[in-house]
Amino acid sequence: MDPQVQASFIPKKSLSTRPVGGGGFGLLYLIAIFLFVVSLVAAGAAFAYTQYLKSALASKAHSLELAQGAYEPGAIQDLIRLDQRMVNARSLLQKHTALSGIFDLLSEETLAQVQFLNFTTNPQDGGNYHIHLTGTADTFSTLALQSDQFGANKSLSDVVFSNIAVSQTGTVTFDVEAVVDAATISYAKHLSPDTVTPTTNPTGTSTPATSGTSTTTAPKGKIETPTPIPGGGPGGLPPL
Repeated sequence: MDPQVQASFIPKKSLSTRPVGGGGFGLLYLIAIFLFVVSLVAAGAAFAYTQYLKSALASKAHSLELAQGAYEPGAIQDLIRLDQRMVNARSLLQKHTALSGIFDLLSEETLAQVQFLNFTTNPQDGGNYHIHLTGTADTFSTLALQSDQFGANKSLSDVVFSNIAVSQTGTVTFDVEAVVDAATISYAKHLSPDTVTPTTNPTGTSTPATSGTSTTTAPKGKIETPTPIPGGGPGGLPPL
């Protein structure tokens, strides 16, 4: 036998072992565990919130039953009918008119030297009232002041003086037409003194007008051409 030939087949060096794919598998395992724990926490939170909602709903239902039991059904029906009656009464009160408001307005705005003889009124759409008056004044100057007095009042609109003439006694006769605002004849307005709106005098100040006094700078009402009278001044009328 050749002494140089090695008879042993056992390797002299140790064989090294390397794991194949072990690192990636461990990372996926950790991610799966994390997601599982998160899903368990979310499921627990959802279950707890559901139980809380059920408990709150039961508590509210119990409170509602106690509140309903505090009133008798008959008392509730009586309160409902009373509320409906109050609503209907308020609606009727707002629509009710008091024609005495027209006379209050005329008493405040009529001058002391002016006298009204006839009075007619007719309702219009929107709650307004059309009035027609026949009156007398001592002079044409007084009539002009009365026209301004009516025209300056915001409760009157479409004020027109017509059929102006001189009577046998020397006084000036005339007709006047106007539209009275619906708020002036509102019954609810006259229930409380605090709701009365002050009239506006011709000077522009918001103070109640006094019968027999008037200061004006701009005419508001319209005066038609007076009817000629034979023997009078220019235009058939005596000089002012």
